[in-house]
Order: sequence, then C-alpha cells, then structure tokens
Amino acid sequence: MATSVDELITVREAARACRRTPETVRRWIWDGKLPAQKLGKQLFVRRTDLERWLPKDAERERARRLAALEAIRAIRERVRKRRGGTFDVVALLDEDRAAHP
Repeated sequence: MATSVDELITVREAARACRRTPETVRRWIWDGKLPAQKLGKQLFVRRTDLERWLPKDAERERARRLAALEAIRAIRERVRKRRGGTFDVVALLDEDRAAHP
C-alpha cells in the first residue's frame, strides 16, 4: 500500500499536534495503539491515522480530568462538613504536618 509522503508526519510533529511528548507518541506506536511506518531510522505517522485516533485519546483525557475534578469536589465537601463552611487550606496543611511529624 503506497502512502504519499505528504500524508506522513514525524513523531515530533505528531507529538506537537496532540500536545504530548515524542516519547509518548513512540510508546503509542510501540504498544500498537497508533500505526506508523519506519523510513530509514525514523518513524512516521499518517496524518489521517493520528486524526482518527486523537478524538478517542482526547475523550479519555477529558474523562480523566472530569473524574479528578469530581474527586477534588468530594474532598472539599468532606472538609467543609468536618470544619464548617469555610477553611484555610494552608492552616489545614500546617495542622496535618503537626499531627504527623
């Protein structure tokens, strides 16, 4: 299957496009998550493969961030219930450090 060189982008370009490190993109390739072609000593990704794969990755990242935010909200609510309406995070950290030397 012939691929136009215009369709191919380097691992570095792919990393920049999805705001990840080149090492992360290489890991995706080595794990079989993202198809790639090796030309000489360099790996290349088809732009269409990256674009097709990115929405899945972006959705997973969005879900992970939303879950983290929800966990933070739950912790904040537990602290509010235990401490009352407002609290000082720095004071809580100092108190915790004093309790666990």
